[in-house]
Amino acid sequence: MARPVDPTKEDMYATTLLNRKERSNRLIVDDSTNDDNSVVALSQQKMDELHLLRGDTVLLKGKKCRETMCILLADDNCSYERILMNRVVKHNLRVRSGDIVSIQGCSDAEYGKRIQVLPIDDTVEGITGNLFEVYLKPYFLEAYRPVEKGDVFIVREAMRAVEFKVIETDPSPYCIVAPDTVIHYEGDPIKRKDEEKALLNEIDYDDIGGLESVKSRLQELIQYPLEYPETFLRFGMTPSRSILLYGPPGCGKTLLAKAIANECQTNFISVKGPELLTMLMSGEQGRTEGGVTPHSSPNRCAPVDGSESNAHDIFDEARHAAPCVLFIDDFDSIAKARGGSAGANDRVIHQILTKMDDLYAEQNVFIIGATNRPDIIDPALLRPGRFDQLIYVPLPDEESRMDILKVALRKSPVAGDVDLNLLASVTKGFSGADLTAICQRACELATRESIQIEINREERQHNGQTVMYSNEPNPVGEIRHDHFEEAMKSARRSVSDNDLRIYEIFTQTLRQPS
Repeated sequence: MARPVDPTKEDMYATTLLNRKERSNRLIVDDSTNDDNSVVALSQQKMDELHLLRGDTVLLKGKKCRETMCILLADDNCSYERILMNRVVKHNLRVRSGDIVSIQGCSDAEYGKRIQVLPIDDTVEGITGNLFEVYLKPYFLEAYRPVEKGDVFIVREAMRAVEFKVIETDPSPYCIVAPDTVIHYEGDPIKRKDEEKALLNEIDYDDIGGLESVKSRLQELIQYPLEYPETFLRFGMTPSRSILLYGPPGCGKTLLAKAIANECQTNFISVKGPELLTMLMSGEQGRTEGGVTPHSSPNRCAPVDGSESNAHDIFDEARHAAPCVLFIDDFDSIAKARGGSAGANDRVIHQILTKMDDLYAEQNVFIIGATNRPDIIDPALLRPGRFDQLIYVPLPDEESRMDILKVALRKSPVAGDVDLNLLASVTKGFSGADLTAICQRACELATRESIQIEINREERQHNGQTVMYSNEPNPVGEIRHDHFEEAMKSARRSVSDNDLRIYEIFTQTLRQPS
């Protein structure tokens, strides 16, 4: 459950959790100003209580069974019940400020024989130098950093921040990188989209800000039938099997579908509507052209690339993967209202209805559709027993916008003069995608300014001019308030008031008696 923005209430919430656990090694996460990826800090009082010393290697456990290792420091500014960590450590533990983590000494951590690390592709674009000499060697030299398989770390050198991921360690799953540890870094960089896909597979409700009523409704419709089937049976209630999420684009419908699947620990199968439409239409083409005439090519008789069977495979896969959530994105592309005469679209709708009926025989298969245009969906698909549970996913409120901004900037150095609360308050009506675009623009402006300073300095050096570094502007190290001000000048809402009225009218029609 998302906690209130009010820091006092947040502290009370987290402290209550600690009191329930009554575990002295469970601590509230707080932000650290230390950019070192390998350290966390406690108060000296807490360290004494836990019998830990400065410089100890500690094992931290966060959410989603995630853990990481760090070096422990003492910080007089750290509250007794808190632990300070930077955004990289928080990412590795899948936690945010205010969450609870556990800590314990890790005296069994051994010096590593070898580790393998690979960079993330978008952080090494344009880099031609030796990654080991420029980034990895300075980072690990005499630092005795602990690493764990699956962790990421960011190295800032040569005016670039390169992100690496720990692929393997020997011994596994963690070790300390000592001077004799062999560091392997050869191999293709990791694709960012693969990392994001992996993160999507881990997402749960804690990763989605706001939308409490939507999350609660999904819990009632999917999680409760799976966890309390006897209760449903006792009351003679048949759970709904199909849900339609509708609302403006960029508001988290896909994330919600994946999150509820993870919350319920069910399998998750995702397909985009246009892809499924191609499969279904190809199947129809195969049947309608099945009668070979003297002028037809025999190859035209078969569905293209076996597409009809592919469509069947998706629904069969969901059936065999039960408990399972089958997610169909851009659902309106396959479910548009039918015209006055029968045609291919009618047959597609009929196929969808038939496949849904077949799936309903499986008690633990749920279909979630997502659409930005609920008004054009065939009414036959919205009747009782079909997609009869319609849930509106609105634009983010202020608290949700704040969470989105934090996520979008989690790997970026943000200056202290940036007020994200103010930015969240002045972006009413912006979608999550709109907010991300603002952050990307601010990052672009900071990057451009920093590079231009470097280019100017290099040109003067090349021309034999004496460069007085004390009088030279320093390359930009953080994204400042003025970068966001400039980014906001070109910012725009992707969802207009007219668009929102479509959803309002559609929602009103649902409330009217049929």
